[in-house]
Amino acid sequence: MLRESRTNTPRRAAERGKRPGGSSVRGGERRIVTALCYDLVGSTDLMHVMDIEDYQELMSAFQLASKQAIASHSGVMQHEAGDGGVALFPIELEAKDAASLAIRAGLGIVEACKRVGREAGQDDLQVRVGIATSVALVLEGSREGWTREPVTGAALAMAARLQAITAPNSVLVSEETRHLAGRSYAFVFQGSKELKGFAAPEKVWRALGHKVGVDRFYAFGRMGGPLINRENELNTIGQLWDGVLAGQGSVVLIQGDAGIGKSRLLREIRRRTRAKRSKLLFFQCLPGGFRSTLHPLLNNLPEAVSGSAGQMGPTAAAVAALFERNGIRDPAVVDVFSYLLGAQGSRSNEDPKAIREKAHRALLRALEAVCRRGPAVVAVEDVHWIDPTSRDLLGEAARIIAKFPVLLVTTSRPSYASEWLDAANPTRLALRPLDSDETRLAIKAKWPEHRLALLPDLFDATERISGGVPLFIEEICQWVSQNVEPDTMRLSESANPSHVSAFESILESRLQQLGTAREVARAAAVAGTQVTLPLLRALLPDFGKSALANAADTLCETGFLTRIRVPGRTAYGFRHTLIQETIYNAVLRKQRQVLHRRLFTAVNQNRGMAAWIDTGALAEHAERAGLVEEAVPLFIAAGKESSSRSAMIEARQFLEHALDLCGQMSESDTAEALKLLALTALGPILIGTVGLSSEPARRLYEDAVEIARRRPMSEQSQWFPIYWGWWLTGQDFRVMHDRALEVRSMLSKANEPEIQLQVNHCIWAIDFNLGRHRETQDAIKAGLALYDEKRAKESRTEFGGHDAKVCGLGQLALSLWLTGRTKASDAALSRMIAFTDRIAHAHSKAHSLDTEAVSAFYRDDFERLTEVSARMADFAKRHKMQSLSGQSLLFSGWAEAHRTGLASGHARFQNGLSLLRELGAVADLPIYLCMHATLLGLAGKIEPAIEVVNEAIGRGEETGHAYWLAELHRCRAILRARAGERKDAVAADLRCAVEIAESQGATALTRRARHSMRELGIVIGR
Repeated sequence: MLRESRTNTPRRAAERGKRPGGSSVRGGERRIVTALCYDLVGSTDLMHVMDIEDYQELMSAFQLASKQAIASHSGVMQHEAGDGGVALFPIELEAKDAASLAIRAGLGIVEACKRVGREAGQDDLQVRVGIATSVALVLEGSREGWTREPVTGAALAMAARLQAITAPNSVLVSEETRHLAGRSYAFVFQGSKELKGFAAPEKVWRALGHKVGVDRFYAFGRMGGPLINRENELNTIGQLWDGVLAGQGSVVLIQGDAGIGKSRLLREIRRRTRAKRSKLLFFQCLPGGFRSTLHPLLNNLPEAVSGSAGQMGPTAAAVAALFERNGIRDPAVVDVFSYLLGAQGSRSNEDPKAIREKAHRALLRALEAVCRRGPAVVAVEDVHWIDPTSRDLLGEAARIIAKFPVLLVTTSRPSYASEWLDAANPTRLALRPLDSDETRLAIKAKWPEHRLALLPDLFDATERISGGVPLFIEEICQWVSQNVEPDTMRLSESANPSHVSAFESILESRLQQLGTAREVARAAAVAGTQVTLPLLRALLPDFGKSALANAADTLCETGFLTRIRVPGRTAYGFRHTLIQETIYNAVLRKQRQVLHRRLFTAVNQNRGMAAWIDTGALAEHAERAGLVEEAVPLFIAAGKESSSRSAMIEARQFLEHALDLCGQMSESDTAEALKLLALTALGPILIGTVGLSSEPARRLYEDAVEIARRRPMSEQSQWFPIYWGWWLTGQDFRVMHDRALEVRSMLSKANEPEIQLQVNHCIWAIDFNLGRHRETQDAIKAGLALYDEKRAKESRTEFGGHDAKVCGLGQLALSLWLTGRTKASDAALSRMIAFTDRIAHAHSKAHSLDTEAVSAFYRDDFERLTEVSARMADFAKRHKMQSLSGQSLLFSGWAEAHRTGLASGHARFQNGLSLLRELGAVADLPIYLCMHATLLGLAGKIEPAIEVVNEAIGRGEETGHAYWLAELHRCRAILRARAGERKDAVAADLRCAVEIAESQGATALTRRARHSMRELGIVIGR
C-alpha cells in the first residue's frame, strides 16, 4: 500500500528559499522517527457491494476519523490514499513520547474504524495499523513543515510491512517502538517476523492498551544547587589539606564519568581552601589536546595567542608576565617554558632531552616560588585529555609535591590509565552516581519553584533519565525552568536506559526552541572549545553580525555557552565539554565536513582569526573537512614543531598520522612527495627513540628509498636524508658499504657542503668498521672541514639523530688508538666530550658515551669503564633510551667481571647483551661475542667459549665487521691453547691476527697479537 508520495521527493527542498539569517549549511539531521501506516481491510470488496456514493461517504468518514485520531496525538499526515495513509510523529518530541503518541493514535484509528462502521451499518469494517521507529535523515525545515521534507529511514518501510501482516483491528509495533513506549502500554509478543526488504527478522508486538498518562513540556535555563552527598570525599580532602597546612604536600585524583560532578567537587575544594591558601593555579585540559604541547598552560595565555602582525602563538613577554603574576620571576624558568610553548622570541640550541631536564628543574623552582607566601592549591582538570609533555611535567610535580605545602588536585574519567601518577601514591576518589534518595534531593534542590506542580508526576521519570548523574539532573531541571506552556510537551516515564541518549534528546529539544541559535551552537561545537564572532561569521556566512551576537547571547543565557574573558575580543566556550561533544555528534557528517572546511579555509588564510588553533589542531580540521592533501603537510609541520620543542612523543604521533593519511590518498606525485616528507621527519625520531638498528627504523628507510628512487633525478639531493638513513640502518656492514657507495655515486655532483659532509660521514663510519683506517681518517678530515654548526642544528636530527662532528671526533679517537697514535686519540676524545657537552644534544651525548665506553674497553681501563657505564645508565634512564641502557649493562658487567666479581659481572653483561639483541641494536655483535667468549674462558668454560668466538668470527666475516677480526683470532688462539689443542691451530689463529692487523694498519692490535705469541711460545716468521 505504501507508495512514494510527491511530497517525499527532494524537489521541495530545492524550491524552499533560505530563511532570513539562516545558515547555508544544508542537508538534515539524524533523528529518531516513528511512522504509522494504516489500511482498511477488504475495501475493494466493499466497493463492489456498495453504492458508489455510499462507499465514497464511508471512505471519507473513515479518513476524517483516522486523521482526527492522528492529529489529536500530534501526528502529521504525510500521505493519504483512498483507504489508508501514512503519518509521522513530531521529531520535536522525545523519541519515547512520539512512540507513545503513535500507539495512541493507532488504537484511536481502530476505535474510529469501529465507530464509523457501526454508524454506516457496516459492522465488519476493519483496519490494520503498523507502527515502527528508526533513526532517519530528516531535512531541516520549519517545525510546521518538517514532515513535508524528505525523510530517509527504515521506519516508513517497516511500518508498511507490519501493517500488511497484522490481524484486522490490531496495532502491530516494532521492537524499537515497544521499547520506547514499554512502560506506557501493554503488549503481547507476536514473535519474530521475516519482513520483505529487511535482512534480519524483526521482533513484533501487538499493542493492547494505554497504561499511563504522560505530560509533556519544554524549558530552558541554568540553575545552581547544593553539593549533594560528597561529604566523605570532602572529609578526605580536608584531612589532606590539614597536612598541606602543616607542610606536607599531597596529590588527589578525582575520577568519574562525564557529568558526575568532578568539576562541582573541585569548585567546592577551591571554596573551602580559599581562606588559608596563598595561591590557586588552575589548568584545564581540552578535548583533542593530547597532541598540543602544554595546552593546559597555554590556555592561561589567551591574550598571548590572539596573533599580531601575522605572527602566531604567545610571545616570550606574555609568558613572562603570566609567570610574574603568579610570583615566578626566575628568568631561567620563564625561558624554558617559553621555549616549550613555542613562544615568539624564545630560542634554544639544546637537545630535546636536555630541555626536559631543564624543564624538571624549572618546575621545581616554580613550585618553590609559588609556595613562598604559603600553602597553594594546584588543580588540573580532565587529565584524560592531557598532552605528553604536560603529563611528564605533571608526573614530575606529583613526584616531588610532598616537599611543598601544595594540594595537587587532578580530575579524569575512570577509563583513563593514570599509572604515571602511581609514583606519587595519590589519594584516589572515585565518584559514583547519586543513589535514589540523593537523586531526589538533588532534583528537589534544583527544580524550578514555578513548576513545583509538575514535580510529583515527573519525579520518577527525572530520576530514571538522570541516572543519578548531577549534570543530567541539572539539564532536566533547566529544561523545566523556562517552560512557558507546561502542557506543550510530554516527558515519558519510560526513560531510555541510555542516560546519554536521553541527555542528547534533552539538549536537542532545548536547542530547537532557540531558533537560529541552534545552528550557531552546532557551528561552535565544530569549532571546538572556543569560538569568536568573526570565526562564527566564517562558519555561517549567511548570518549577519547582529544575528550571530544575539544568538551567542541567547546560548549564554540558556546555559549552553559561557563568555571567556579575553583582552581585545569576545570569545565563547561551552559550559561543559559534554555539551559540546553531544551537540557535535548530533551534526550530520556532511554538515560537519562543510563547517570544518569553512573553518580551515578561513583560519589557514588568516591564522590570527583563531590564534588558539595551533598547527596540529588546524590539521585535524582539514582532515575532518576531507581535505587530506591539505592536512598532511600541516601534520608534518606540527610534528616538526613538536620535535623542535622536545615533544618527541607528540612529534611521532603527528608524523605517523600524516603517513596514515598519505595511505588514504590516491597514488600520485603529490602523495609520494608528501609521504617522503613525513618519512624524512619521522626517521630520525625512530632512530633516537626506538634504536639505530631497530626493525621499525630499518623498514621505514627501506620503504622511503623505494619511493625516492621513483622520483626524478633532479629531486634526488632533496631526499638525501632518506638515503642517508637507509645507509645508516643497513642490516650489516657489507650492505652499509654498498649503500654508502651508491649514495656517494648518486650525489657526487651535489654542490651542497652539508651533503658532501654527510657523504663523508657515511664513508668514515663504514670504512672504520671495515678496518680501513687510512680511508676513515681521510674522510673525517675532509668531512669536518665542511662542518657548519648552524646547519648542524638541523642535520643532527635529519642524519641519524646525532651530530656529525661528535661522530667524526669519536670515530677518529678510536681509529687513532687502533693505529697506535695514543696521544692524538686522547686529544680527539677530549675534544669530542667537550663539544658534546657544549651542544647538549641528547642522542649525540648517547653516541659520545658509547665512544667513551669503547675507548675504555680498548685500553682495558676497567675503572674508567665502570664510571662511564654508570653515566650511561643514568642518561639512558632519564631519556628512556633502551639501547643505551643495554650498552651500560654490557660494559659495566665487563668491568665488574674483571674488577670485583666474575660471575655477577658476567650475568650483568649477559643481561645487557640479551636486551640489545632483543632491540636489534647489535651492530657491534662480533665485539660483544668476543667479550662474552673471554668471560666464559675466565670462568673455565673453554669449549662454550670457543663456540662463541667461532660464531663471532663467522659473523664478522659475513657482515664485513672486520676491524676487530684480529682480536677475535687472538682470543680464539688463547682459548685453543688453554683447551690443549694442537700448537699449529693456535699458531694459525695468531698468524691470522697479525696479518689482519698489519693489513689494516692497526698497530695496537698487532702489538697485542705478538705479545700473545711470546706468552704462548709461538714463533712465526715475518
